[in-house]
Amino acid sequence: MEINKIYNEDCLITMQKIENIDAIITSPPYNTSRKGSSLDNACANIRYDEFDDCKTDEEYIAWTIDIFKSYDKVLKPNGVILYNLSYSSENTHLMWLVVAEIMKQTNFIVADNIIWKKPSTSPNSCSPNKLTRIIEYVFVFCRKNEIGTFEMNKEQSSLRKTGQIAYKNYFNFIEAPNNDGSNDIHKATFSSILIRKLLRLYVKKDAIVYDSFMGTGTTAIACIEEKINYIGSEISKRYVEYSNKRIELAQMQTKLF
Repeated sequence: MEINKIYNEDCLITMQKIENIDAIITSPPYNTSRKGSSLDNACANIRYDEFDDCKTDEEYIAWTIDIFKSYDKVLKPNGVILYNLSYSSENTHLMWLVVAEIMKQTNFIVADNIIWKKPSTSPNSCSPNKLTRIIEYVFVFCRKNEIGTFEMNKEQSSLRKTGQIAYKNYFNFIEAPNNDGSNDIHKATFSSILIRKLLRLYVKKDAIVYDSFMGTGTTAIACIEEKINYIGSEISKRYVEYSNKRIELAQMQTKLF
């Protein structure tokens, strides 16, 4: 299968055709579109043009479990999944249910939880009793039997007299912009600076990274800038076309420098 390409299809289809992926970095739809007040309880705000972001909790969890079972088939031994999730003020519990069910129903466990601190948040909270959220979570998943062996790019700082290796401190707190700038087609984009920092922590230069929800191409841009190979899936044709334009520009800029 061709690498350094975004495939305009459902990720479950792509994952039937790929293998030996070193790491998975992605931000799925959060299922946070608000329910409307109509009798059919339709979504009042639609975030995506090709994805139902208004599933029931049960539907969303089942969908996520199917994806993680496919991750298990394509991810190399000792590879990691870096999974960015958040929650909405209307549905504060779903993220935690999803993480729990992944650990209950699949071969994966949370090895670390990284806090992504943003410089700003918009809009400000209008809730009288809830905090304004300026952070999101990146869950580091590994296979349960690889909790002590999954790969990370930690540098050795010293060798103790006992023979034990000591490593430099790497904190589970990353500050990065909200996104790479606003655009007209996707209002929930990723931050390439965040992705670059994650790549430096968990991915080697000759690796292949897979993003199952490529969106507007942010993971691809970060991989190009870090000289790492990627494969992406994205069901929205508009997003893929937009991503390819970004990728072409990033490749030109990389060649200049």
